[in-house]
Amino acid sequence: MRHVLVSAAALSAVFFFYSCFANAQPGVQPMAPRQIEGYVRLEGRAAPAGVLVLVDYAPSSDGPAPTASGELGRTMTDSSGRFQFQLSRLNSSSPASLFAVTAHYAGCRDARQVLDLTFSPRGTANLELHRDASKDLPNVPPGGPGDTLTVNRAPSKEAQEALKKGQQLLQEKHDPKASIDSFKKALKHDPRYVPTYLLLGAAYVQTQQWTEAQAAFEKAVKLEPANPQALLGLGVALDGQKDFNGAQKPLQQSVQLAPNSAEAHYELGRSLWALGKWQEAEPHCTRAITINKDFPPSHVLMGNIYLRHRDAGSALKEFNEYLRLDPQGPFAEPVKEMVEKIHKATGQH
Repeated sequence: MRHVLVSAAALSAVFFFYSCFANAQPGVQPMAPRQIEGYVRLEGRAAPAGVLVLVDYAPSSDGPAPTASGELGRTMTDSSGRFQFQLSRLNSSSPASLFAVTAHYAGCRDARQVLDLTFSPRGTANLELHRDASKDLPNVPPGGPGDTLTVNRAPSKEAQEALKKGQQLLQEKHDPKASIDSFKKALKHDPRYVPTYLLLGAAYVQTQQWTEAQAAFEKAVKLEPANPQALLGLGVALDGQKDFNGAQKPLQQSVQLAPNSAEAHYELGRSLWALGKWQEAEPHCTRAITINKDFPPSHVLMGNIYLRHRDAGSALKEFNEYLRLDPQGPFAEPVKEMVEKIHKATGQH
């Protein structure tokens, strides 16, 4: 039986620009859409582009802080530090009036704010990031320890303008090919600004220019050795070139630095699967689904793993879950073929 091998090439910027995959469960009453917007500041100034912002359900406004997994959505700040979420797939079985918004940036303590949208469909979060001296990078940059602080500084005006144009092309107009020149222009003005390399790498991934993506992420890793997104991107780029052995180290480092990243666990699991190490891939795939059960490709990989266990029933459930979450997705057709084969082999209908 042919397996459906999930390729990162078909994912749209698999490590940065995730849509909110939280679909209403069968029989659950959908709730009104919610909109969350806001700004992130870094040490009293507007945060640069590329700061990761996540939104999750919050158990209570004054209880323990929830783990930031991006259950409901993930996005990145623009060049002014602004972000926005449109939460259109909520359900009444969850505490949908309280939302935790978290900003995460390498070298800084996470900033979090809980919004109560019980009486309003819109909310604003203002998040203040502060550098975390207790987590200084273990690898000293070529220019010495002082260079660590220059990596995340705000880019020059010229770089900001080019970066903003590139972001609009990549994120709003969904034209990654056209965005590449803008990101390159931004880097000419500011060649040490890591978020630009991350976005350039994402554009190259979407256009399947794997060697170029690898180069962009390698530069980001050189500037910020402990940046989990850069390491994840490097792993994806190497996987895209079928260098699955080479991808292991950056992907393992990404998982260690961001243990609650469903995408990092998924990509490491996919890479291990490609090496024939499906038993080692299984815990990472399981972890990815535990972190974010609504991340579709994890269910395809899990279905493949169940087929290795000769558990067709469980594999069928995973493949059907993928089709429920992403019925028009990049793997919909091969998954449908696999579902049909399982039905024929098992006599199920």
